[in-house]
Amino acid sequence: MTETVFGERMLITRGAIAVTTRDSRPLPEVGDGDVLFAVHRIALTANNVTYAAAGEMLGYWRFFPGPEGKGVLPVWGFGEVVESRAPEFAVGDRFYGYWPLATHLLVQAPVSTPGGFTDAAPHRQGLADIYNRYSRVEPRLAGEEGLDALFRPLFMTGWLIDSFLESAGDFGAEQVIMSSASSKTAMAAAFNLSRRGAVLIGLTSAANRAFTESLGSYTQVLTYDDVDTLEQKPSVYVDFAGDRALTQSVHVRLGDALKHSAIVGMTHWSHGGDTPLPGPTPTLFFAPAVAETTLAKLGPAGFADVTGRAWAKFVPAVREKLAIETLDGLDAAEDVYRDLAAGRIGGASAIVVELD
Repeated sequence: MTETVFGERMLITRGAIAVTTRDSRPLPEVGDGDVLFAVHRIALTANNVTYAAAGEMLGYWRFFPGPEGKGVLPVWGFGEVVESRAPEFAVGDRFYGYWPLATHLLVQAPVSTPGGFTDAAPHRQGLADIYNRYSRVEPRLAGEEGLDALFRPLFMTGWLIDSFLESAGDFGAEQVIMSSASSKTAMAAAFNLSRRGAVLIGLTSAANRAFTESLGSYTQVLTYDDVDTLEQKPSVYVDFAGDRALTQSVHVRLGDALKHSAIVGMTHWSHGGDTPLPGPTPTLFFAPAVAETTLAKLGPAGFADVTGRAWAKFVPAVREKLAIETLDGLDAAEDVYRDLAAGRIGGASAIVVELD
């Protein structure tokens, strides 16, 4: 694979994702038709730990190839053109999308699309299209961009979870149980599910219980120590934690009452277990695949309309709950990532990093 990430970059050891290093590569010569971007404002959340934990299984390391045995972490946010040899791109043009945790990305022969472009690099082919699309944006207030960087991709996943469950009739369940209920993706899913009256049980740590209750989306919030008090009635389990021991406890408690078990995230990636699970086999909820199916069903305009209206309702609900913390530089980003990987940052945190 051709490396496209330049400048300063954080590298993650593949197979030991808590171990990070740094390096620096000179900025490249920009060839005909190519565009060099400076990565500007990005968000770091537990979702990024999922990208690292599933980097081998789901191909996340392929987006921004790194040195042998190392991975460059994908992040959501904003970048600006700093050098262009493509007529559709001018210095200063700003785009929202999927960037490396580094200072610069070279996009070779980007394919212009209505409202943006697609990175058509050979190493990104066969990966989910939603990650390869970048949207042209006008500069806005830092707080507004920060909220977009933090929540837009996670909100979409949450919205898709609700849409998927609704189309499946909630698998006949009377309650939906969510682990890592304070995480931002869970917050988005719970917001959408609650608006159609679903009974939601949020599982979280004792430290995050008060914050999770304050969201107002969950019917009941329990700590992980309270799993044995779950009502044994038809249920769906949505696992945002990726903690095998917790999943085991939920499956044992509910048994045949558990109608569907979905794996969404890996925020507690370091915990494991090999004991067979009673009840349904957990299945991976891969948001990009569901997004493509939903897009085909609704059409681009319909999809944009329905998700746009849902986003507009969600933003006021979370803006007052979170205080965005803005940090500067790759040193800060590396520290935040390590804290996220170690589980030292809770869902109430909202961290944006400006890299330039």
